[in-house]
Amino acid sequence: MIILLFGVMTDDEVDFINKFFSKMNVKMYNISFNILKNKFDTEEAVSQTFLKIIENIEKISTLPCPQIEPYCVVILKNETMNIIRKRKKIIHVEDLDYFDHSEVDYNIEEEYVETVNKEQLLSCINKLSDDEKFFVHLRFVNEMRFKDISELLGITEEAAKKRSQRILKKLRSYYEEGDKSAQNG
Repeated sequence: MIILLFGVMTDDEVDFINKFFSKMNVKMYNISFNILKNKFDTEEAVSQTFLKIIENIEKISTLPCPQIEPYCVVILKNETMNIIRKRKKIIHVEDLDYFDHSEVDYNIEEEYVETVNKEQLLSCINKLSDDEKFFVHLRFVNEMRFKDISELLGITEEAAKKRSQRILKKLRSYYEEGDKSAQNG
């Protein structure tokens, strides 16, 4: 299919794709791997991203230069989120080990409280928009600095800090709403 796509592309578009692939392949792989934590899923996300870039080369190549990279990272983010959605439908055998608790000092009460807190936080995160979830992944899962996030998203460092503050405020609000409803329920 790629050969067919390259066949209908101009030489300039093929050069653009080759240069962009050389420049962004490792960066995109790292971004996706930090989210997915799986080599095969990461390779799938990156390859699907480049296929989408090739399919939309006419539109992408007309973007101003500073907007091309963030635009393509958004495509990567969407492909990564698609893989996460597919994963939710599958239970892996290795995940079943979670239920094997043969340790003597195992404390079910502590695990319950920890699990409830994680589930509540995850529930709050799931209420965020895809862009906000992506930002949370970059900042807290990938532990990226605001400067790096701002470069990746094509915004100022100050805007990245402000966006982080707004997202954390929203999460805090969701978390407190969950506590209140649990106490009232």
